[in-house]
Amino acid sequence: MRKCLKCNVFIASSSSICPLCNTPIEKGESEDVFPIVHYDYKHHSLLLNILKVCSIIAIVLCLFLNFTINRSISWAWFVIAGILSFWLTLTTALRGRKHFMKMLFAEMILIIIVSIIWDYFTGFHFWSINYCLPFLCSIYTICILLMRIFRANLAKDFIFYATVNSMIGLVPGVLLILNKVDVLWPSYVSVIISVIILVFLFVFNKRQVKNELERRFHI
Repeated sequence: MRKCLKCNVFIASSSSICPLCNTPIEKGESEDVFPIVHYDYKHHSLLLNILKVCSIIAIVLCLFLNFTINRSISWAWFVIAGILSFWLTLTTALRGRKHFMKMLFAEMILIIIVSIIWDYFTGFHFWSINYCLPFLCSIYTICILLMRIFRANLAKDFIFYATVNSMIGLVPGVLLILNKVDVLWPSYVSVIISVIILVFLFVFNKRQVKNELERRFHI
């Protein structure tokens, strides 16, 4: 601790100048108020390397078996697409582990996009729209609601992601109106949950919703 003789206060900093009066302070042992915090993240490199090796072996083996049996590549593409989808979601999760709510949102969007692409290239049977889209929106809303209940420091993130996700959750309702879905009840569930969350947010947190949207989208 250093002491300023003019202000007669002790300063817990390595600075040689008093922050109150800008006069030199006497020498002594000092310690910064905000010490450098070293984060010790455990990188599971061994596990990731094992997963990479297993993925490569699985791809090569499936291609070999598929070509050996049918003399062409058909079902092996589904295995490859599944492995690539796994690595996409895993990479997103690892990069967003510090911001769990953001990571979940990115995972949800990624899975929806991958499911629609997969559905399209397999004949487009609408399972991605009938089930994946409404179910993922509903599950994500419930997850972040539980996180908000048990962790009060996530209030701002909850307001933003709950608003954006609820708007996405209304998309199945639009598809219902356009008669683009075959199974109705998952879309009804998604729309009902989204409407409830939006009404709650705009009634009790209208100003916070506006501030968060302006801050993040600069509107």
